[in-house]
Amino acid sequence: MKRCFNILILLILGLLPRLQAQDTIMLHSVEVTAEKADIEVLKPLVARKLDTLVLQSKSTSSLSDLLIQHSPVFIKTYGPGGTSTASFRGTTASHTLVLWNGFQLNAPSLGQVDFSTIPVFLIDDVSLNWGSGTSNNSGGLGGSVNIDNKQHFGDGFLLDVKRTFGSFYTFGSYYTVGYYGKNVSFRVKAYRNSSENNFEYTNHALIDRPRMKQRNAEFVDYGVMPEMSFLFKNCVLSLSSWNQWNDRKLPPIMTNVNNKNFKEWTKDNFSRNYVAFKTFWNSGKLELKSAAFVENQHYFLEVRNPDTYDLVTGINSLNDALVLHQIANVDQQLYKSWTLKAKLQWDYEQVRSNNYEGEKHRNLVSAFVAINGDPFKCANLNVTARYDWTDGKPMGLFPTATFSYQLPFYKPLSFTLGYSHNYRNPSLNDLYWYPGGNPDLLPEDGRTVDLALKYGMQKGPFKFDLRIGGYGSWVKNWIQWKPSFYRYWEPENVAKVFARGIENHLSAAFVQGDWKVTLSGNYVYTVTTDESETAVAQGINGKQLIYIPRHHGNLFLNAQWKDWNVSYTMEATGARSTSYNDEDTFPLNPYVLHHVALGRQIDRFRLELRCNNLLNTDYQNVIWRAMPGRSFEVMVEYKY
Repeated sequence: MKRCFNILILLILGLLPRLQAQDTIMLHSVEVTAEKADIEVLKPLVARKLDTLVLQSKSTSSLSDLLIQHSPVFIKTYGPGGTSTASFRGTTASHTLVLWNGFQLNAPSLGQVDFSTIPVFLIDDVSLNWGSGTSNNSGGLGGSVNIDNKQHFGDGFLLDVKRTFGSFYTFGSYYTVGYYGKNVSFRVKAYRNSSENNFEYTNHALIDRPRMKQRNAEFVDYGVMPEMSFLFKNCVLSLSSWNQWNDRKLPPIMTNVNNKNFKEWTKDNFSRNYVAFKTFWNSGKLELKSAAFVENQHYFLEVRNPDTYDLVTGINSLNDALVLHQIANVDQQLYKSWTLKAKLQWDYEQVRSNNYEGEKHRNLVSAFVAINGDPFKCANLNVTARYDWTDGKPMGLFPTATFSYQLPFYKPLSFTLGYSHNYRNPSLNDLYWYPGGNPDLLPEDGRTVDLALKYGMQKGPFKFDLRIGGYGSWVKNWIQWKPSFYRYWEPENVAKVFARGIENHLSAAFVQGDWKVTLSGNYVYTVTTDESETAVAQGINGKQLIYIPRHHGNLFLNAQWKDWNVSYTMEATGARSTSYNDEDTFPLNPYVLHHVALGRQIDRFRLELRCNNLLNTDYQNVIWRAMPGRSFEVMVEYKY
């Protein structure tokens, strides 16, 4: 290749005198075509990156809103200002792994992440992984959500200011200032979002179903993220610090609105800091990363008898966590298309809580290796293996394999077949909560088989991509909290869960002149059942797990003409059960929500008007939790 390049340079230099001697050179038009999709098609269909346009449209929203409207992930939300957790492929919140620049965000105490506390504003990229795509970390039995920040160099000064004004006295301020130099760059992002959250709703728990205004629901979130990067000859050093404070009052459920002697709130704050060093050579790279996360959680609940003022329920939970991460990644080109990836990781978790007997800690070590390449034309093979230790105890070997193939006689069509084996350690709450924690719990063990088909084509101004996949996932030693003989709940390895489903993703784009139209959508059909002996004895085997919808989907349409754009978003959620009884007393009905937005770019300013829940649909995502009806929001942005 180098020799050919040198010959080409010599030919160009030899022609220069002849070219200069002519006034004009007429060249015939040449149309160059290439199978650009070849490289993309051969990527295993176990990952998806959310489009930049989608991130921009939801830049002042939380990650929970982004995922429920633009991904196959179902979000169980308690409403604005309330907890939002993910159900990926029919699993629970603790089975969805969340990574920030490669570092796990799942709290060591709960083992899950509240997606409502993650602002999209602080994120540059969001991607999803499932099946064998989660092989390099433990815990993602359902899948993983990856949020990342990019390093920028050479773009100069940056200033971006956004202000939002919305219904229910909702206000947001979002500021970005930075400078991207040739070798040094820095950026600071800061935001504040608050709301009275006092919307009206219909209380279905009361006989006459009155219209009421939500109370004790105001919240304020604010945070700052400074970042800095240094570019050397063949390496990059970067530092980042994500600091955030969340102060939220939690409203009473519909059945308890008449009790005025009620207080519930949560106050959380954290500081997540990391430093990363990357060095590159001709055929590979090395990355060393170190992080320290400090998190504080304070939850308070007080419910008193409205007549006697006696304390009915009192909880004052304090949790302080320290998590340290050390990661070393190596990527090395081997021979032709074959590459080797290796990772060594050490995590230290420490939790001090008034719900534990003393301080609890845990050491996790993981060694990972992957080989990827093309065994023959139009094919790609990825094989991985990971070996883990928990507090010095071997957890075993966890292999995965993914094979992708593009039909040589019809290149727009390809498929991926994958197998993965993973596990999840019990959370520290599962092990040590007092009373009820069970230190003898076994890790949950999961195996997944995937098959996905992709059809992609591009012709002129039109681009189309369709993906259809099916999966089966078996998880044994599934942890469930159950009431005990002593009148408190205890976790047990009682369930053997079989999750299976079909996933569909569509994306299309049309670009012509001043017009740009994009369309994307997801539809997921999920069946998740407990097939354990205990479930058979109780007669609940074969029944869908509670709060997991069989049907979930969304659609996003955006049309841009010159400086104007209009978008439409639809999200649909199927029925969910709230108990395993044959006659579910309080099932959650299916619902469809519609959202629209209209915006215009005027020089450096951008104005946008949004209407959420356009048809004012009355619905519940969680039993007896009120959700807002139609609401409006105005966004003003200045960008330099």
